[in-house]
Amino acid sequence: MTLAVGLLLASVVISAGAPRYLRPGSTPRVHPSLSLCAWLVAALAMVGSALAAAVILLSPDPAVPDGALGLATACWQAIGDSAFPWLLLTRLVTGVTVLALLLRLSGVLASDLIVGGRRRRDHATSLRAVARVTDGVWWVDSELPVAFSVGKYRRGVIVASTAVEHLGKDITEAVLAHERAHLRGHHHLALTLANAMARALPWIPLCRAAPAAVSVLCELAADAAAVKTCGRNAVSQALRQMAGGASPPGVVGFGAHMQARLSWLNRRRSSLFRNSGPISRGLAGTAALIPPMASAALAITSITVLCLSRTGG
Repeated sequence: MTLAVGLLLASVVISAGAPRYLRPGSTPRVHPSLSLCAWLVAALAMVGSALAAAVILLSPDPAVPDGALGLATACWQAIGDSAFPWLLLTRLVTGVTVLALLLRLSGVLASDLIVGGRRRRDHATSLRAVARVTDGVWWVDSELPVAFSVGKYRRGVIVASTAVEHLGKDITEAVLAHERAHLRGHHHLALTLANAMARALPWIPLCRAAPAAVSVLCELAADAAAVKTCGRNAVSQALRQMAGGASPPGVVGFGAHMQARLSWLNRRRSSLFRNSGPISRGLAGTAALIPPMASAALAITSITVLCLSRTGG
């Protein structure tokens, strides 16, 4: 029970406080991949800690051998004997409520994955019929410079208009490097998760803020990868040349969040947080868990000390 309280408190701290304590990391001084990792780790930790707490609350214990059913039975029997079981009822209601919210999130996420996957397959199939495939890129005739990536279709594909080819070799390579970074980073899945959280649990601050934050950070992370490959000048020119380009719904297009991306390119970055390797991402994810872990540890310690003091008395 003590562990369940700690896990629930950790989930509440993440859900309510993460948008605030993660905000300082979403600056040009920090590599966007690190900020994106922190947001995703926080979201998964919120779900994971809530699920673990619900399992503990609804699992069998020595006093109630039949789990959730046993809790309900014990509550009903105690009510009939005029001894109201506050603790058992609280466990049952809290566990069922948390589990119901997680099931709602799972249902919305599964629906988005299935419907979105079907939509992307249909769209990719129609484009494949008219596209010219060169080096893994599907070129479609158009006078407007447009580029986007389609995830989870034959490991993802990049679609670009033939107008992009006429922007110059450096700009074209920067655009393609940006889209390849989206596919390598599985940004489509990150956006799907963020949007599902907002749809399923819009009253939770983290879920409500996730789509906008994850969307911008995915674009900035892809820009950072393109800068590393093609240079800052080429990416900056590509952004200006591609401004206003539209992309189909449900895909990650090159023309999103232009002002934020140009601002990020023009600002200086700290060398301390420039690296985005596995160790740096691991540290960023760990940093995102410090506030909830500290809150959970404090709750568990406080309850343990209280119980020991009463036992000793």
